[in-house]
Amino acid sequence: MPVRTSYTALGCAGAALFALATGAETQVCGTSTLSDAPPLYPLPQDGSWGFVGRDGEWRLAPQWRQVRPFSEGAAAVETDAGWGLIDSDGTFIVDPGAQDADRVIIAGETFALSPFKPMSDGCSAATPMDATPYYVTADGNTWTPPAFADRDVQDIGSFSEGLAWVRFAEDRVAWIDTAGELAIAPNFIDGGDFVNGRAPAAVNTENRGYIDRSGELVFPRKFILQEAGSYADGLAPVRLNDDAGYMGRDNWAIREIEHPDGDMREIDIATPFSDGRAAVRLAGMAAAPVWIDTQGKVAVDPQERSRLTICSDTRLPAYRGGLLPLVVGHGTNICGNTPDIRYEGPGDPRSGPEAMLWYLPWDRDKLVWLDKTGAKVIDQAVCRRAPGVAALKAATDAGDLAPGAYRMTLSGTATGDVAPRRADAPCNRSEFTMDGNEATNAAGPWVLSLAGDAEWQGKPVAAMLSLGLSEGIETGTYEIGATSAENLPSAYLWMSRRDAGPNAPRPATYTSQSGTLTLSQRNQTAITGTVEITFASRDAPSDEIILSARFNEIPYETGPEVSVVETTGAVTALDESMPDDPLINFFTPAKAVESEDRLVLSLGEYGPKLELDLPAGHDGAFTAGPDADVSITFAGMPVKAEGQLERSDGRLSGNVTAELSAHEQVDGAGSVTVRFAEIPVESDE
Repeated sequence: MPVRTSYTALGCAGAALFALATGAETQVCGTSTLSDAPPLYPLPQDGSWGFVGRDGEWRLAPQWRQVRPFSEGAAAVETDAGWGLIDSDGTFIVDPGAQDADRVIIAGETFALSPFKPMSDGCSAATPMDATPYYVTADGNTWTPPAFADRDVQDIGSFSEGLAWVRFAEDRVAWIDTAGELAIAPNFIDGGDFVNGRAPAAVNTENRGYIDRSGELVFPRKFILQEAGSYADGLAPVRLNDDAGYMGRDNWAIREIEHPDGDMREIDIATPFSDGRAAVRLAGMAAAPVWIDTQGKVAVDPQERSRLTICSDTRLPAYRGGLLPLVVGHGTNICGNTPDIRYEGPGDPRSGPEAMLWYLPWDRDKLVWLDKTGAKVIDQAVCRRAPGVAALKAATDAGDLAPGAYRMTLSGTATGDVAPRRADAPCNRSEFTMDGNEATNAAGPWVLSLAGDAEWQGKPVAAMLSLGLSEGIETGTYEIGATSAENLPSAYLWMSRRDAGPNAPRPATYTSQSGTLTLSQRNQTAITGTVEITFASRDAPSDEIILSARFNEIPYETGPEVSVVETTGAVTALDESMPDDPLINFFTPAKAVESEDRLVLSLGEYGPKLELDLPAGHDGAFTAGPDADVSITFAGMPVKAEGQLERSDGRLSGNVTAELSAHEQVDGAGSVTVRFAEIPVESDE
C-alpha cells in the first residue's frame, strides 16, 4: 500500500486539491477526529439557522441560510456564497462557495444540497457540482485520492473502518482505502459503509448482499436481498421478497415490532439504527413512523395520543447526537397544507421524500428534538436567550433566592416543583405590573404573574399563576379569597398543554378558594413575599390544586397609564349610556411609534380611539387643527384638540383635550380630556 510524504497542489474548481505522493506514514483519512465539545443541534429562527446545545440555548447564533448537523466537530453551513464547513466555534474550516448538483425546490424556492457529507474517520466527502469529488480533512486540507486519476468519478462516500465507496461512470461502485487506492474492484452497482467488517453491495437493482473487506459475499449466501442498509448496533435493515426488517450477522433478528400493549405489527420500511433507535413504517397502515429499540420494541411514538403531529410522515429521520429531529405542527398541532416539493439532480441518497427535510415550509410548523424516550428536549418555539447572553443566577451562593427569583410547588390534580427561576430572565413570562386598564402605577391594583412547568394527568403543562393584588395593598399578611370576593387578593391558575392535538383533553381554569399571602416588600420597585393558595377547577370543583410560592424582589414593570379626566356634553351622555363598557375602554391600550419624521401616539386600538400625529421629537404643548403641524383624529375623523406632551427615559406622559363637535360617534357636541403616562416610544423600524 503506498504511503504519503507530502501533498502536491492541483487546481480543481477553485479549490486547492492535493495529489498523493509516497513515503510518509500519516494517512489523510481513516482516523476519527471525535470532538470533545458537547453536541450541537441545528435550529432555525426568523429564516436563519444556527446551533443550540442540549439545553436549547444558542451556541452559534442563527446566521446561515442552511445548515447540517455536526459530525466529528464539523458542520456544513450555507451562506449567500455557497456551502462551507465550520468547527464547533463557528470558524470556517472551508470557506463557503461550493454547491452540490442536487436540489430541492420548495414552493418555487431552490435549495442546493450540501456538497459536504458528514465528517467521518477524519474526512468529509465533498461532491461539488461540475468538479471531481475530493475529501476535506478536519483542518480544511483537501485531498484527491490517486484512484480518481483519469477516471470519471460521480460520487463518493465517507470513510468507515478505513474504506470508502466510490461511484464511477456507468454506475460502477468500488471501495478505496486510506491511501486512496482501490481496495475493492468496481464490480457492483451500489454500495455502502463498512461496519464491523461488512458493507452492503448490489450486483444489480434487485440483488443485494453484504461483502467483507476483500469484496467477497459473506451474507447471505447469494445476492438475494432486494434492499440492504448499513449495519449498526449489530443489525442491518433489509428486504427479502415481501418481508422487511432487520438481520443480524447470520439470520433474521427483527421481522415484527412490538407495541407497548403487546400488539405485534409487520414492518413495511426499515431504516438503519442510530444511537440504538431506528425509524420504521408499519405494513398495511398509513400511520406515521415509529422508532424502535434493538429488541424490536416501539421506544418512541411521537403521535401517540395526539402528542405531536409529524408534518411529513413519509420522512424517516435518524437520531443524531442522542436526539431525534422532527418537524411537527406548531400551536394547534396542525401543520397546514404541504407545499409543492420537488427534487432535481443526479439523485443523492441524502435527499428525497424519505430523508430529513432541513427546511420548515409548512404554515404552522416547528423543529423539535426528542430524546431516546420520546421526551421533547429542544423546541424551536420555546423562547431562548439571545446568543451570547449569560443566564441570570436564580440563587445566591448561600442557597437563598437571588433578587428577582422565585420558586413554586404544586400538588393535587397538578404536580410540580419549579426550581428557582429569575422573573427578569429574557424568556420568563413572569411579571409584577398594573392590573387592568383603569389601574395606575402608584395606586394599583396590581398583578403578580409567575410561570413554571408542571404535570397534569401525566402530561407536561405550562403553568401560570396570576395573583391579583388589591388597590393600595402594602406589606403584611392577607387572606386569599375567591375570585368573586371584593377587596381581597385572589388568583387564577392557568395550565396549557404543550403540542396537544385539537381533540386532546386540556386542563380547566383553576380559581382561588382560600389561602394566605404575606408581603415583606411592595412598592414601585419590587415585591417580596410568600403565598399558599388552594385552587379549585371551574369545571369540577372537587379537583383541587395547592400552590405554594416564595418570591424575592420581583422587579416592578412600569406600565402605560391612561385615564379619562373629564368629559362634557354629548361625551358625558355617551359614557353614561354604557354602564357595562366604560369610556376608558375606547382609549386603551396606548402605543407610541416614532419614525424619522413623525410621532404617532394611539390612545386605543380599535373603533373610536384617539390618534395623535406629531412631528418627530416633539416635547411640550401642542394644538391640533387644520393649519397646525399636529393632527388628531377620533374614530378616524379629524378633531380640534390641545394638550401637553413630555418625554422622559424613552417614555411619553401628558394630556389631551379633544373637541368632538358634530361627530358621528357622539350625538351632539362634547369634549373629552385624557391623561396618559409611561407610554414607551417604539421605533417604526
